[in-house]
Amino acid sequence: MFVILIPLKYTISSRRKRAMIDDLYDHAKVNSPVIERAEEVRANLAPSYPSFWKAMVKSNVSHGFWLHLPMRFCKFNMPKIDTVFIVENESGEEYKINYISQRTALSGGWKAFSDANQLYEGDVLVFHLVEPTRFKAYIVRANGFGNVNADAKPLNSVPMDDELEVAPKDHSEKRVKKNKRAKRVKPPPGFHRDNNQSNSLMLLETNNGHVEDQFNNDTEDLGPNKVLPHSESSNFKEMKSIDDFTILVDGLAIDHELSDQHRSKYYDLCCSQNSFLHDHLLKSINCKLAAEIITQTVNIAEAIRACNLSTSRADYEIWDKTLKGFELLGMNVGFLRARLNRLMSLAFESEESEVSKRLREVSAEQARAEEEMRSLELKLLRLKETMGRLDSELESLKVKAEKHELKFQEEANAPW
Repeated sequence: MFVILIPLKYTISSRRKRAMIDDLYDHAKVNSPVIERAEEVRANLAPSYPSFWKAMVKSNVSHGFWLHLPMRFCKFNMPKIDTVFIVENESGEEYKINYISQRTALSGGWKAFSDANQLYEGDVLVFHLVEPTRFKAYIVRANGFGNVNADAKPLNSVPMDDELEVAPKDHSEKRVKKNKRAKRVKPPPGFHRDNNQSNSLMLLETNNGHVEDQFNNDTEDLGPNKVLPHSESSNFKEMKSIDDFTILVDGLAIDHELSDQHRSKYYDLCCSQNSFLHDHLLKSINCKLAAEIITQTVNIAEAIRACNLSTSRADYEIWDKTLKGFELLGMNVGFLRARLNRLMSLAFESEESEVSKRLREVSAEQARAEEEMRSLELKLLRLKETMGRLDSELESLKVKAEKHELKFQEEANAPW
């Protein structure tokens, strides 16, 4: 799984920031008619099998040649190991494409599919999982609409999974519909789904390699000083209890986007810093993504609380890299990263680390000694049983020998 890898200092250019945010969103400059057509195609598919649509970006069709799939879709529908999938286009032509589980992406074989079907940036693919390892793909061409502006701005809302509805940026007053969730469809027979809700974190993904500048010079400047506004009533010092706590992003309350547990835990985190941790999120981040960042911040905070000396270095590094990404986006998570660094120092670099290591070694050595002692005790018990048997047999033989000796002497001393 990839995480956002970005430097701590806010020295990145505004264009790179814009590219990074939109790469995080994982969408292209797709026009509303293309999306609407893709939604129509998806709505007409058999509802018994799961589906999603995916807009093509440059890394999918021009240089990267691999395709990230929606994380939520993969979590509930895709195998947990690397698998070869069959992707069938509308003409019935089949292509073998490798699915990389750890990256939730189609990789080897995707280039051949993209070239053969002449995919371009802005096209939208509708994927229909008709079998556990088979997709039916439907292509909605961006150039198939004569009234579409090729330089249209990116979508205001992003399809991070197959449950979101989208609205074009130039109609931002028509907000994304909230709380409208698609019903989960039942998988086909023999399709195994892993619903294990473990404590592992769902991390925000980015495309492999460097984030590309995807926007022209007239793109809106997103310098570090442009943050999400919030109303005067959102001053955290006015929050006397969780009942007064409201999470505002761009003037909109997003509390309903979080579970009660995540909202409560986030309130505790804000109380610890006496401020809203999301106060300085970049203006380009929409409500849905802001809620996801808050949720994952809470998840990492809980994971930090639950860690112990046996927690691996890899876990610490994943948490820290994710928090670094959130920090560049404007999230106040410096105190969490500071706690992580202290824990890593205690766990891997301090004298206590050597003590813990020696403790594990001595414990293992003691366990081996106890096992050997039990083995020797068992052997001793068996030897004692053997000695008892031999003693009994020896006494019996002594009696017989004495009788034989007596009989011999009687015969020898008998009268002539």
